[in-house]
Amino acid sequence: MSQDYKARVVDVKEVLKRETRNYMLYFNYDNEAFMNTGIQESGSTPFGASTTTGPSGKAVPGKIGVKQDIIDGFAFLGMKSAFLATVSTAYPMDFIGKIVEALKTPGAAFIQALTSCDRGWRHPVNITTKINKLSVDSGFWPLYSIRIKDGKPTYAINRKIKFDKTKELLTEYLSLMGRYRHLVKPRREDLIDELVSMVHARANNVVGLVDQFGDPEGQFETYKIKLTELPNQKIISPGHGLCQGCGAGIALKQLAIGIQMVAGTNVIFTNNTSCSEVSLSKDDVPSYNTPWAHHLFETSATTGDAIATAYRIMQTKGHFKGEIPYVVAIGGDGSTYDIGFQFLKSALVRVGSFGLMNPLLSD
Repeated sequence: MSQDYKARVVDVKEVLKRETRNYMLYFNYDNEAFMNTGIQESGSTPFGASTTTGPSGKAVPGKIGVKQDIIDGFAFLGMKSAFLATVSTAYPMDFIGKIVEALKTPGAAFIQALTSCDRGWRHPVNITTKINKLSVDSGFWPLYSIRIKDGKPTYAINRKIKFDKTKELLTEYLSLMGRYRHLVKPRREDLIDELVSMVHARANNVVGLVDQFGDPEGQFETYKIKLTELPNQKIISPGHGLCQGCGAGIALKQLAIGIQMVAGTNVIFTNNTSCSEVSLSKDDVPSYNTPWAHHLFETSATTGDAIATAYRIMQTKGHFKGEIPYVVAIGGDGSTYDIGFQFLKSALVRVGSFGLMNPLLSD
């Protein structure tokens, strides 16, 4: 596919001027396994990756099956208003710009970041950014966004996919991680080619959706932010228990910067059981300098929805005055893919369709 798109620059300063706002942003840091509980295989685990419950061997080359793609399914749920996007910490301006736009979009928002895990992916801690960049450049993790208005999605791609470079860059990507060692030492050309075909299939699907549902005036978008306009991150304190080189830790810092640009510190976090929850709440002392609540694997999205709805109901009844806090739900693989998917889907649909629970009751 040609990807001969008209380019458009999204000026984040202009996005910040919008009067609209989001009520719940769900942020998924996707590290492709249940890392917190022992590196078990999840629905997000890609083909060929070795995990503790799906280890590689002579008969089975790690994960059998594809990495599930859930973001496009959310695009066609008929929501009235929502913003959906994939991000990577290797491209921070794109990442932060999308967080800002998500929080300025009325309704719901879902942001998915592919975040490497040096323990689970088995790579040196000093190449986290290199690995995350290769995941994008190879086409394994396409960067794109979906704006939904009145049930209709509009797609835009944020980094063009180099199909002719996929195998070269993907092979380099695989070679940097121990979870794929069995594919490169000795080199399994058949399995690498199978993974390349899966990467091409998803990338072609994304490009096809951009072709069909993109805005002809700007199907290729980049976010414009000046470094001098970025605030010093104050939401998350420096001390935490995440591993050195943790991709999720970098992602949470970039998430916090985007939030501060919109909300300052007027934000409430809900966090499902996951690496980020365990490591940023040691000894019952959260690393967050804002309200933060821990919930089960499956309930961070529905808890966030409930908090946002409660504030709107209280404001409608006159029991709360002031600016309603932004709500950000944070989830890993369990909360997003396998255990909490139905909770996440229902929360996004409610918030994205402006479904309120008795907001006009006077008592």
